Amino acid sequence: MRHEAGLAAVGALAGLLFCFYASFPARIALIAVVAVLFVAGLFILSGKLRRAVSTALLFLLIFSVYGTVWFHFRADNLVALSGETVTVSGVVTDCSDSDTAEVTVSGSIGGIHGKVIVYLSGVSVSSGDRISFSATLSEITDSGTFAAKSYYSAQGIFVRCSDISDISVTKATGIYAIYGKMRDLRDQLTTTFCSYVGLEEGQLLSSMLCGEVDNLDSGVKSSLNRSGIGHLLAVSGIHVSIVAAVVAFLLKLLRAPKAVTFLASEAVMGAFVIFSGMRISAVRAFIMMTVYLFASIVRREYDAEASLGVTILVMLVVAPYSVAQTSFLLSISGVVGLSVVEPAVSKAFGIKGRFQRAVMSAVCSYFCTMPVVVFAFDELSLVSIFTNVLLTPFCTVALVLSLIFAVCGCPAALSVLIEIAGAIAGWVINVCEWISGLGFTYVTIKYATVPLVVVGLTVAVVLVLIFTKSVRKTAFSALGAFATAIAVIFVIGIFDSGTTHLRLTTDGDGYLLTVWQGSECVAIDSDGSYSAVFGYFVREKGLTEVDAVAILENGTANYSAYLNESVAPDYILFDTTASSHSNSETELLKLTDGTVLSLGSASVEVSGDSTSITLGDETIVITSSGIPETGTYFYISDGVCVTNFYGEVMISTVGAEVEIRS
Repeated sequence: MRHEAGLAAVGALAGLLFCFYASFPARIALIAVVAVLFVAGLFILSGKLRRAVSTALLFLLIFSVYGTVWFHFRADNLVALSGETVTVSGVVTDCSDSDTAEVTVSGSIGGIHGKVIVYLSGVSVSSGDRISFSATLSEITDSGTFAAKSYYSAQGIFVRCSDISDISVTKATGIYAIYGKMRDLRDQLTTTFCSYVGLEEGQLLSSMLCGEVDNLDSGVKSSLNRSGIGHLLAVSGIHVSIVAAVVAFLLKLLRAPKAVTFLASEAVMGAFVIFSGMRISAVRAFIMMTVYLFASIVRREYDAEASLGVTILVMLVVAPYSVAQTSFLLSISGVVGLSVVEPAVSKAFGIKGRFQRAVMSAVCSYFCTMPVVVFAFDELSLVSIFTNVLLTPFCTVALVLSLIFAVCGCPAALSVLIEIAGAIAGWVINVCEWISGLGFTYVTIKYATVPLVVVGLTVAVVLVLIFTKSVRKTAFSALGAFATAIAVIFVIGIFDSGTTHLRLTTDGDGYLLTVWQGSECVAIDSDGSYSAVFGYFVREKGLTEVDAVAILENGTANYSAYLNESVAPDYILFDTTASSHSNSETELLKLTDGTVLSLGSASVEVSGDSTSITLGDETIVITSSGIPETGTYFYISDGVCVTNFYGEVMISTVGAEVEIRS
């Protein structure tokens, strides 16, 4: 049962992943190919091999069919309604707190069940409310500043609304009212935590307990990720296990029957999952804990591999789009490392001590999640194994103290609990900031070839396991693959050092031009509003030195945001004189016509309504005054970027990125 469930889950994951990214004809082709392979395997193979292969192929076929049907009748049909005015009626599942609230509605969208994004201003809505309105649908697309399509589609949202009319709101009742109250309670807890322990510490505790990651300072998140403990911000198995353990302990003191303990644990865990925002990792942990508790009642041995396989199948049936969620894939790969790989490796190498097993758990989890991290994130921590062993226990203590304080209603009499938790959180933040500041503790995954190399190495390690059936040889192969991947990153970086990169991001009439060589860059911001985008670029590309940022218009109103980014510029230049500031590391200068910013072998000149980049004999012009007759240029107009690069003309609404060899 154990291996069959695991193989079934692998097949289901593969089928839905393909369906998520492939076109309808490609999905049909996959179904045909898998069907042929399944039938052929039944006749050609025999014994255990036939059983294993047929199980994986059968579920690959089943979920390929399921994915094809689901994505066609949900995603494809909703997108086909783009441009049409339809009636939307459903329940508000999420609502941002701002003047123009971003609201997620789940229900009927033009007769098709699904989820949709709508922006409402002047309308009071809360999570759990029922809402109906008429609106024009449009497909969610990426902009120059946000990869919206991939972000929302992984949540099962493929369209958004505009031209809203005939809005009707009914306040939540029953179970929906409870859902809304829990969402409000999360916000209240964040405010309470911050009032007791400070802003950053309170936000970190709230992120760990409630999943309120969006409120956490970007610099703190970056430090936690670079230190390798960013996974603690995702409400996961640790959190749900703690909740279940507390309930079980209290009921054990009362000598409650196992059935009562099971039902009470299920109710409390379910409420906690809803309270935490239905995070995919929390749902996964809830299902696995349910299987674990049920196994104890029926007196069956709990099998982590079988439990994980069943959990994956259940979640993919209910929410097939979750297959593209990074948190889902990280949660699965992490549990595989902890529950499947670690026991096998420890047995093969004779590791028995508690501390040694804890270290091995961190090692196995790190290697199993690495392929997902490489694809989903811009950086890979090299010290994650050590920080998880050393820092995670302290974070767990802070989490338990915060949970007790929250469950008791946050009374002043127990404020010492949250104050201790806050002190731990502050210490963890300081340690992570120190670690991330060392530079060598993480590597930047800024090259498109790196994920492909990692996939190839991962396949090679799996093949070693299949053909040798030796855990020891596979473990050594994984170490070799890891060393190879890190070496490849550094070698590619050396070859890339002679390349000048240009990225132009457009959004409406504004734009951000970033020019970088190696880890050094300069930027041109048309109106000072792109600091967040620029900060993301800096982290994405592993840039550690920002020579200068030139803000063409309205600089004095927006420059301060650049000072708060993880890498502050050496200079900020403005069209007018800037006010004083407290960041002594950044110098504020007057931007004049003809200002030249130097970057290695390149120079960037700002002149009137155009900017030119000169590299040797090559000059590239960025302008909005009109399309140049000759030369290499970027022409920007109404959010559209026309690029002529070495004679190849491209038109884009999200800007462009090019590279020039020095």
